[in-house]
Amino acid sequence: METEKLEKLLHAKYPDLAKESLRVDDTGWYNLVLIVGERMIFRFPKTEEAKSIMAKELQILPQLHAVLPVAIPQFIYSSNESDQIPYVGYPMIAGRPLFPVDMAGLNDQEQEQLAKEIGAFLTAMHAFPLDKAFGAAAEASQIKDYYRDLFKTIKNKAFPVMTPKLISWTRQVFDDFLTDKDSFRFTPCLLHNDLKPEHLLYDFEQRKLSGVIDFGAMGAGDPAYDFVGICRAYGKAFVNKVIHFYKGPLDSAFLKRIDHFYTKIVSFWSLFHGVDTQDQQLIQYALDKLHAHAKKGS
Repeated sequence: METEKLEKLLHAKYPDLAKESLRVDDTGWYNLVLIVGERMIFRFPKTEEAKSIMAKELQILPQLHAVLPVAIPQFIYSSNESDQIPYVGYPMIAGRPLFPVDMAGLNDQEQEQLAKEIGAFLTAMHAFPLDKAFGAAAEASQIKDYYRDLFKTIKNKAFPVMTPKLISWTRQVFDDFLTDKDSFRFTPCLLHNDLKPEHLLYDFEQRKLSGVIDFGAMGAGDPAYDFVGICRAYGKAFVNKVIHFYKGPLDSAFLKRIDHFYTKIVSFWSLFHGVDTQDQQLIQYALDKLHAHAKKGS
């Protein structure tokens, strides 16, 4: 995707932006990003899947904007059907990602406040009616089918680059999860589905959560899954703080699913992308993460 072409497109459609600086971020898997005037973000999908994701965001995010307690991307520019190149544009949200090293710099009171803010965000996100988001609700049995299909994908796409020992571990992890009735006692809800430090924006001057970004993975699923990225980045103690403030649906196996299954398998998505793009470095990175989990469980 030629950035010069995209720049001309923006200047032609929005002449008021022509005098502002422009910076390119092409590091994402699915979108090329143009940052205009260090205040506006324009996203251009790289793949057909990314186009579908953008259409979903355009449908759901304006509804979520009215009910979520923190800022999220608010689309004020978007392509129309006559445009050959789809895009969305929205104001940048103040703050920067809260990486683990930054979390370590917060005092106990600030961490408690952050846990309260994340808990409130997840409570509101998970309470949003699925039929408003996708036109229909979902059943836990559908989520079970999803993980059965995921395991088939892993066998076809990931097993060829995995060691026999890692394959055996993966089979056991999925078998334990799929045969445990407690794995599916939840009521599916709307998930952010990729809640991790890169998508949690923190205002270091105001000392508060200022926004949540990147809703492209949104879908119906187990509410426990939205705690996985937080757990991996900040640890179980902080997850327990968030859960204390979370008013969404909890069940007796909530933490078990996070610890025994979701945190173990999350690296498969990086492995899939590495295999799809033949990125050997990413493949090895994902395999190392999976091996680390397998070693812990052995």
